[in-house]
Amino acid sequence: MDDNQTDDKDTTDAILKEINRYYQEVTITDVSGRCPYGHQKGDTFKVTSMNHDCLCGALYQSIHPGIVTLEYGGRLPWEKSSDTFTARCPETGTVAITARRRMNPDPSLCLKTRTHIKNMAGKGFPLLDNCTLTLEIVDIANHCAWGHSAGETFEVDPFNAGKACGYLYWQAYEFIMLLLSGESPPWAGARNSVVGICPDPFNQVTYRLTAQKK
Repeated sequence: MDDNQTDDKDTTDAILKEINRYYQEVTITDVSGRCPYGHQKGDTFKVTSMNHDCLCGALYQSIHPGIVTLEYGGRLPWEKSSDTFTARCPETGTVAITARRRMNPDPSLCLKTRTHIKNMAGKGFPLLDNCTLTLEIVDIANHCAWGHSAGETFEVDPFNAGKACGYLYWQAYEFIMLLLSGESPPWAGARNSVVGICPDPFNQVTYRLTAQKK
């Protein structure tokens, strides 16, 4: 390995250690009424900008900006504490959470925990009973830190990020309900499908989100 390659690797390693320096411990502090995803008071999750830990997707995407802020050392101006924030889910505020910044014991590794899918069919959401959403990794310009690879496909929905990197899911989320409703962005070029790019400007993971009737 020449000096330039060594310098590049050292720089990459240093950046990854900064990215992975913290995680956020998200605790469910209150559930008023019924949470269709099944969250219960006292549940805890290890969450980062990439790792959702099977937190409800709708809740995860709504708190994602706060997670990013804490993860990279910032604070929210309306919170008294510099390393916490509180929030509620977008579904009529049913679920309340507190997020606390924690030190990652091994910042050399990208935190990657639970990625399974909960079946949301038959729970009062007809759009989910009649349609599935598939996210396909179309291309990766460089290296995906989460580990996505070109050609990979998996299911997502408004409650499940599943195997998706949290950043990628957050980026794609704005189209999930649109496609489930049978509509597509005017620029999409194909019915029931949309192509986008994750927020990482260096690695540029290109995805295709497609809705299909069951």
